[in-house]
Amino acid sequence: MSIKSIKSQNDGLNVTWNDGSCEIYPWLWIRDHSESEKDLHPDSKQRQIDVFSEILDDSVIETVVDQNSQKVVVRWADLTESSVSISLLESMAITSNPNAQALNNEACWDSASEIKIFPEMTYGDFMSINGLEIWLEHIQNNGFVLVSESPTTSEATKDLMEKMAYVRNSIFGGFSVWDNKLDNPDDTAFTSLAIEPHTDGTYVHDAPGLQTLHCLKKDSVGGENQLVDGLAIAEKMRAEYPEYFKILSSINIPGRYIKTDTYLEARRPLFRLNDQGEVIQVSFNNHDRAPFRLDNESMSQFYDAYRIFHNLVNDKRRQFEIMLEPGMVLTFDNWRVLHARSSLTGYRQLCGGYHNREDFESRLRLI
Repeated sequence: MSIKSIKSQNDGLNVTWNDGSCEIYPWLWIRDHSESEKDLHPDSKQRQIDVFSEILDDSVIETVVDQNSQKVVVRWADLTESSVSISLLESMAITSNPNAQALNNEACWDSASEIKIFPEMTYGDFMSINGLEIWLEHIQNNGFVLVSESPTTSEATKDLMEKMAYVRNSIFGGFSVWDNKLDNPDDTAFTSLAIEPHTDGTYVHDAPGLQTLHCLKKDSVGGENQLVDGLAIAEKMRAEYPEYFKILSSINIPGRYIKTDTYLEARRPLFRLNDQGEVIQVSFNNHDRAPFRLDNESMSQFYDAYRIFHNLVNDKRRQFEIMLEPGMVLTFDNWRVLHARSSLTGYRQLCGGYHNREDFESRLRLI
């Protein structure tokens, strides 16, 4: 939209848009959001103006729409000046509470057959000019992506991950290489045992956003990986089991990680929602669920709701299964997609690590 006219009022700047709509922006809001170089650092984009330490004179001398710079300029009685871009005014024309970013539910899949465009690309394509953008879009749409024909080295895998962002540190370190023959494994992932569908990091307050896995060496039978779209199950439960959906959206389920010198614990609902009721995170790990007790009736209802989700996520018909071979790098959205693994016999070596959620969202905003 473009601005048709502006008018100074006692309660703020009245902006009339070319579609006939009007919006009043309070004078304090205008000062606080000034984008002039003095008020907003041109490089860091950090606010420099302080509207709280002293009461400012909001008497207005003049308001001007500068069409060349696409800004509205306000000159105050104290001889200072504020400028706010038309694009910022337009983006704030409708008031709303700041909301956490919802998961993209436009391409949920209840089974592998529902994935419209299979999220796979070659390592060469990923390393091309637009490769990272396509990789990000695959994860945004389907919750995961496979990169084939990758060099079977940990160095190349780390380079692939760092093209998106730095590798996150965790209780297991940063980027790492491991196999299923450790003497004292810290986690079932480092064994040959089967692992049920789950998300990682239910015992930390900020669960990893993305997880990457690459099989470097394989002399084994079994060990297939399964992926499940947790967002699709969330929306199914919202529609078919609304009371259970509400329970799993409101009860903070504790997750824990216990070792000799470590005791991590965090609590959040299985379905974390924003203020608009949209799902922003699916968090489920039955292996790491810590003890808790509600009153008997509420506990019974929780078990009923949890059982529904547990059985849906373990339904083989809902799972996409793949055998990770050397050269296949799998990355998935740990806030949306649950992952699992069948048991295996023999030897297998993997590498990989995590990315932070905010780094994934940052890259998506810049596409």
